[in-house]
Formats: sequence, structure tokens, C-alpha cells
Amino acid sequence: MASRVALVTDSTCNIYPALAAERHIYVAPLYIVWRAESLKDGIDIQEPELFKGLADAKQLPSTSQVSPQDFADMFRQARATEQADEIICATISQSLSGTYASAIQAKEMVDFPVHVIDTRQASWALGFPMLAAADARDAGASVQDITQVIRDTAVRTWLTFTIESLEYLHRGGRIGGASRFLGSALNIKPVLELKDGIVSPVDKVRTRKRALERLIKVTETFAAGKPINRLAVIHGNAAEEAEIFLNHVITIFNPRDTYLSYVTAVLGVHVGPGALGIIIEKAG
Repeated sequence: MASRVALVTDSTCNIYPALAAERHIYVAPLYIVWRAESLKDGIDIQEPELFKGLADAKQLPSTSQVSPQDFADMFRQARATEQADEIICATISQSLSGTYASAIQAKEMVDFPVHVIDTRQASWALGFPMLAAADARDAGASVQDITQVIRDTAVRTWLTFTIESLEYLHRGGRIGGASRFLGSALNIKPVLELKDGIVSPVDKVRTRKRALERLIKVTETFAAGKPINRLAVIHGNAAEEAEIFLNHVITIFNPRDTYLSYVTAVLGVHVGPGALGIIIEKAG
């Protein structure tokens, strides 16, 4: 008989709380440090509040990873609630956050098996592998098979996005190879992707319209004509534009499942207001 498995991830996954509860996925929050407070992402601070505050903030917030103790507590909670034998925990890219390292520490703090995976992804590009893992778990897959599903789905998932300003990525130290855009940052719309776990430059264009066109072209290249299982559009306080963009890309990619959401607050600290991105999971 296969071991019972509980699934844990972190709050950058973008999975709606109701969907996480429905799929029995446990989400450990990262922290936003702001105005002398340490706020749990999605619990103590929500996205609209974060973006409203960023608009007139004299000092930008910082972020902090899930603590090892938080992970250990969540591993115990998930195991008890799900009556599980083992835990699978998949996290945001370790090149973007210390959350993976915290999960590795936490697995040594509990007396049951925990398998930790660095997906090299973030946002729904982390969320999609977790939803695929829930599908596999519900179908009775083994621990080894579920971990492989997470790894395989992460490789078949792509995130590309545009931002209004490089200031937030630069200040937060998450700018990666996109630093070469800084010299002309005032006059460009950067198009970026999450590649090999880091933020990398795709192109720099002059208008928002061209930026959105490039998002689609880059995504089409990655899709390579394959069916799309899941597609998400994320935004930083640009809901109306994001909905229009989602309706447009649905006609192009014809995905099985679609999602529209704010970028989670802790990621919003780094991408800033006006960010807009697309994430796809192509079929294997």
C-alpha cells in the first residue's frame, strides 16, 4: 500500500486559499517586513493593501523567507490533518528566496520523512506543479512518482512578465541578468522571464502594447504548439488590463484551466505596481 502523502508549499505559489483548501495543499507564508512590522504574506497583509501602500511609500518593504520553525509546524499540521506518512514540500526557486533552505532545515526538526524540492519557479509556475501533484496524489501515486510529477511539471511551466519599473527588483536584489537594462530603465518597458530559477531579460520595448505582444510571442515559443494544461495571468494592481489580456490569450492558447490573480503580496514587493505576467503549463 502506498504511503499517504501531504503536500506543502509556500505562499509565492499564488494558489487561491479556497483552492488550496479544496486540494489539500498546505501553504506556508513568507514575510513582508514593513513599518516595523513582520507581516505574513496573504494573512496579515493582502495584495490590494500592499499595492496601495507601495504607491506612496517613503520606504519600501523588504521580504523574508518562511522560517524553519514555521515549516516544521506546518509539516506536523499537514501530517496530522491528512493522516499522512510523508510530506512533500516544493518551494520557490532558491535563487530568489531562502525558503528552500528553511524547508531543508525544517525536515531535520521533525521525526517523519519530508521530501523537499526546489522547483526553480515562482508564482503560478510553482502553483501549477503543486496542482499537478495533488492530481497525482489523488490518483494514488507513490511518493517517488509525485515528486517526479512536480519536477516534470515545473520544467513544462513558463513565467514571463513585464513591469513598469526595474526599481523594485533592483532594490530587492532579485534583478538577476536584467541588471543590464538598468542604464536605459527610464525609457523602456522590460520584458522578463524566470529562467533557470532567476529573473532574466527577454527584451526591452518602448510601449506597454509592445511589451504585451512580446509576452505572447515568448510564451508561444515555449509552448511549441503543444496543448496547454493550465494558464494564468497575474498582475500588480492592474486587474482590468489583466482580465482583457487573459481573455485575449485564451483565444490563442486554448488552455484547459485558467486563473487570474494578483501576484502574491510578497512577490509584489519585488515587481511593483503595474506588473503583468503570463504563466503556462504545457502538456508533456
